[in-house]
Amino acid sequence: MSRLALSLACGLALSQPLFAQEFPALYDVTGVAAGDVLNVRTAPDAAADVIGALAPNQQNVEVTASDDDGSWGRVNIGEGTGWASLSFLAPQEGSAMPDAAEVTCFGTEPFWSYHVTPGGDATWLAIDDEVATMLAGPFRHADARFEPFVSIAGGPDQQGVLVMQKDAECSDGMSDGLWGLSGTVVLTGALSRAVSGCCSLEPQ
Repeated sequence: MSRLALSLACGLALSQPLFAQEFPALYDVTGVAAGDVLNVRTAPDAAADVIGALAPNQQNVEVTASDDDGSWGRVNIGEGTGWASLSFLAPQEGSAMPDAAEVTCFGTEPFWSYHVTPGGDATWLAIDDEVATMLAGPFRHADARFEPFVSIAGGPDQQGVLVMQKDAECSDGMSDGLWGLSGTVVLTGALSRAVSGCCSLEPQ
């Protein structure tokens, strides 16, 4: 290989990310001085307005998407969403789907939530419904597909199926937040429900 070809190959390799970043995933703030903060901005641009901040030791930050070149990550903060530099956010290994430790899905009209811990409980909460708790199996891919992600749960008189799909702009319809997963929950048995909403990754 000529020196020119070698130089071009090395340059191309260095221009590529060291690993494929999965979104959504949980991240920890890193490389920020103890007396400083990581700014969250209105746009993926260092000149954009600051709308919030992450503490220098903040953990379990859910990054729901990235900008086109993978330099900025979108995070929910307060009732809105903003952008933080991925140079100061370290991904937690195994926090993306289908390896996530816990997931909470939620929606409105009526307000409901469905929390799943693989190998633990799946819990349904909704206005005017009794709490339903089932034993949850692992998250998995649909057969022979990368998506959707599926969770199946069951108990003596209640069954639940959660199907999740990556959705970079899932909205709960109530706030300005945007999540990285959409989900549909189907309950059969003592409670019969079919609802759709957004899903958020939770730390273990």
